[in-house]
Amino acid sequence: MVYKTRFLENIIKKAAASSAAVVVTGPRQAGKTSLLSAIGRKLFPNMEIVSFDSPAEADEFGRDPGLFFINHPGVLLLDEIQHVPNIFPYLKREIDRHPDKFRFFISGSQVFPLMRHVAESLAGRAVILDLWPFCIQEARDIPKSNDAGDTLALIEQPRLAARLKRNEFICSDRHDIVPAMLAGGYPKMLIHHAGGQWLESYRRTYIQRDIRDLAQVADLGKFDRFTVMLAGLSGTIINKARIAQAVGVDNKTVDHWISILETSYQMIHLPAYARNPTKRLVKRPKYCFADSGLCLHLQGIRDSRALLNAPHFGQLFETFVIMEIRKLYGHAGRSWDAFYWRTPAGVECDLVLSAGGKVIPIEIKHGTTIRRDDWKGLNSFMAEHPQETSQGWLISLYPKIEQLDKKIWHLPIGALLHGVSG
Repeated sequence: MVYKTRFLENIIKKAAASSAAVVVTGPRQAGKTSLLSAIGRKLFPNMEIVSFDSPAEADEFGRDPGLFFINHPGVLLLDEIQHVPNIFPYLKREIDRHPDKFRFFISGSQVFPLMRHVAESLAGRAVILDLWPFCIQEARDIPKSNDAGDTLALIEQPRLAARLKRNEFICSDRHDIVPAMLAGGYPKMLIHHAGGQWLESYRRTYIQRDIRDLAQVADLGKFDRFTVMLAGLSGTIINKARIAQAVGVDNKTVDHWISILETSYQMIHLPAYARNPTKRLVKRPKYCFADSGLCLHLQGIRDSRALLNAPHFGQLFETFVIMEIRKLYGHAGRSWDAFYWRTPAGVECDLVLSAGGKVIPIEIKHGTTIRRDDWKGLNSFMAEHPQETSQGWLISLYPKIEQLDKKIWHLPIGALLHGVSG
């Protein structure tokens, strides 16, 4: 079985040395089991894997939870634990028996229900981490000396940019952007090159199995059409009333189905950044599909020509970049505190990160030529928030890190995809 190193490995190893349990959540097929198995086998050669995705394993626990743990006394990898939500009080009891001894690796694919149980039963007892599909740096086997934290440090600390000004981070549509967007980040696509057939299978499994597990959806056909529509609107502020009318459901159902997509890691939302409640701003959230490969597959975009000719390519590119940054935060074990900003006149920042007591506005442009108009949204945002901002980034395909203005730097997309060094 082929296994690629993940940035989260060292963080999980450190967590296993200092806590009794590690919980890793993320979408189905993101590689949680492979990651925890690889780490667990190295640290604990006799570790046992119990997959609750199997009805037999779930039934064994359900028949007698106490006997289950007697029969499995060593270090356990408990996989897809959302299938046995009543296990958490028993996990708490097992951990409290030997609080200084590592006992459990835990994985789950449905974040909201799982986190509720973790918060109720395992608070202070477990380290909780997110695993998304591969970010491009992981997929391209960036040297182990470099990790997600290097790139995030550059984004958050402008003083680090000066030492990289002579470096070039070359990135092209043909060799980098388009192949990465079409493939997405799921291991089956990147390692085994499964292609569109696997994505279609993932779609069918997600709709026909996962959705039934997560919530009762009366009409799976309508939910599928809804998912396709949301994929086409990725990176936008959606009109829920129009979506409801197009799919044939009410607004309440749209809200519920959006929460399902977020719960199962298929989509994220960016709240509007609005520190001044009296200021006139667009305040509805922006939604981004999590995996570019699945997002494009759902829209019927299957090759480079169709992608580059798509009228909303800029929107898709923006979402791709936002999710690469999101993955870097998750795979560095860092919290994600992100927004977007837009005025009614259309002046905007595609992404606003909150880190270290500061906010960092980011504008994303597809192209290699930089024009002053490209960062007018950054200037507007920083003028509105002078105490909170110290720098802003313009991200594009231009290959060099440069200071564009007093507080504005250029960050090449190649630095996000290939990592930084020097």
